Amino acid sequence: MGVVTFLSVGVRFEANVEALNMVEVSGNYARHRRVPYVITEGGRLKVVYVPAVSGESIAHGYQVALAEEAKALGLPVCSYCSIGEFLKSMDEEHAAEKFDGKVPKLSGRSKKEELVSVVGEIESGIVRKCVVEDVGGFLYAGNPPVKRTSRFMVSYALPIKSVATYATLEPQLHARHARTAGERREGAAEQMIYYVETGTAVYGFTFNLDFAGVGVSSYSGRALVDDVKKRRLAAARALYRVLSSQGFGAKLSRFLPGGGAVAMVATLTERPFTVTSPIYDGFAESTRERLERVKATFGEKGYYFEMGKDGLKTPEDVLSAVIETLKKEGTI
Repeated sequence: MGVVTFLSVGVRFEANVEALNMVEVSGNYARHRRVPYVITEGGRLKVVYVPAVSGESIAHGYQVALAEEAKALGLPVCSYCSIGEFLKSMDEEHAAEKFDGKVPKLSGRSKKEELVSVVGEIESGIVRKCVVEDVGGFLYAGNPPVKRTSRFMVSYALPIKSVATYATLEPQLHARHARTAGERREGAAEQMIYYVETGTAVYGFTFNLDFAGVGVSSYSGRALVDDVKKRRLAAARALYRVLSSQGFGAKLSRFLPGGGAVAMVATLTERPFTVTSPIYDGFAESTRERLERVKATFGEKGYYFEMGKDGLKTPEDVLSAVIETLKKEGTI
């Protein structure tokens, strides 16, 4: 048997009066993200529109936490990722700091050998200088273009199926007040009313993290850094921070949702295995049964963690158990 390197987490969380993902402002009205969603009603399929939080929004929160955890462990993070601007090494300007101002390029009519060499050099240089781009991936649109796929995957947060029709969106009226502006005719706009559309639902989302790809080249499969385990630890700790603090989404300063995690399942496996989506009732039992079948079929190791079972009372208990298991396995 090998070492477990793949983490999958399914989370259900209650969010009352949230504005975690806004998509547009029309005049003085800010709209919440909503998506088409399939439900079963009267034995027939039906599409409804429900509030949602995008995977990009959750990923942003995770990468903010990743940057902080990486710095706390003394790992390198680039200047842009350090301040939560995840432009990554999108072009020569943003990649330059990883190469002391001079990004490797192809020389005129390049041969295949040179292309492979330069692509590898660019990926290696970026990964070495920024843990966020190592774990979160990047797309360098230079000459040559270089792509590194994210080592983590995250779904949209969607209302759970059984109560999706109860998920609601409702605009909340607010008014700006500027006392001195009221004395001036031109101050009317400063005191205008505005609406923020808020959602309330029990959401579910899935987060996967492939530790095997951290610090490793997407092209050659060889290790690019000497601190792979430390980087994996930063990635695991960042997920702990995000799920413990609910540190993702917009408008948290004035619309911090009421609620929190109500269910959580996590698995650790040798090869990719994704928990059953938490939008379905019975997702925990389904995940456990599927994992047992995979272990029996392939003769591989697999660990199962469920909030509310085996003394794991809180999300923190689940995530602490995951990290301790990763340490015992030698993954981090």
